[in-house]
Amino acid sequence: MNEDLKGKAKEILRFGMAKIVKNYTKNALLINACEVSASRYGTLTAKDGLSTTQNIPVQLRLDHEIDYQYTNEELVREYKADVLDVILKNYVVMSISLVDAILEDLYELFLSSIETGIADSDLSKKVRSAWANDNILNYFVAENKANLKKPKDMNTPFSESFMRYKELRLIRHSLVHSDGIVSQKNLDTLSQYKELTPNERKGFALIDSPMIKDGNEVYLSINIILSIRQYLHRFLIYQLKAVSNA
Repeated sequence: MNEDLKGKAKEILRFGMAKIVKNYTKNALLINACEVSASRYGTLTAKDGLSTTQNIPVQLRLDHEIDYQYTNEELVREYKADVLDVILKNYVVMSISLVDAILEDLYELFLSSIETGIADSDLSKKVRSAWANDNILNYFVAENKANLKKPKDMNTPFSESFMRYKELRLIRHSLVHSDGIVSQKNLDTLSQYKELTPNERKGFALIDSPMIKDGNEVYLSINIILSIRQYLHRFLIYQLKAVSNA
């Protein structure tokens, strides 16, 4: 890999790391807003409550609008539980989607630079199928393609680092498609990933982590999303080092 290509690849990854930080910063404000709101409604003596539709202009309301009136007590419960849960779920979905986009940008850069003369239509088609059949991973590690390898100061092999990331992609899929319930197919895949992990690192496999509760339910907390934030940032640093050493 020539220095010009390395420079462009590292720019993509550094920009991605900045977006990971910014995404959490914005969500941290939302988490704080939940705490402030719960505290406010918990200390109110007047029974103000809240209407979900009172501030929607009439011309923008649904044909069959449903208005829900929350009491102060209900609002405290919502901000401490359900609303906070929505923020945490949205954070995970957005964060994984950001990293997907970063890696796809990197994949597109490698394709356009290595596959000289590739047609735009073929390039777009390959990028759209980046995650099918491990296409993106296989291209990154192939000796005659990007030829990325494990950085010398890292313990986890390159393909294993991607396996950990693919576990989080399954979690995102469960949050988006099945309201946080992990399908049996995806549970089997997570179990397979654990089996493929060397014994000394099986503890990193997501299947046995606190993120999966009662066997198949995604559980999120502020500490868990902080762990995801840290992992994603380190994962991109891993990729950055691999590019630097290529």
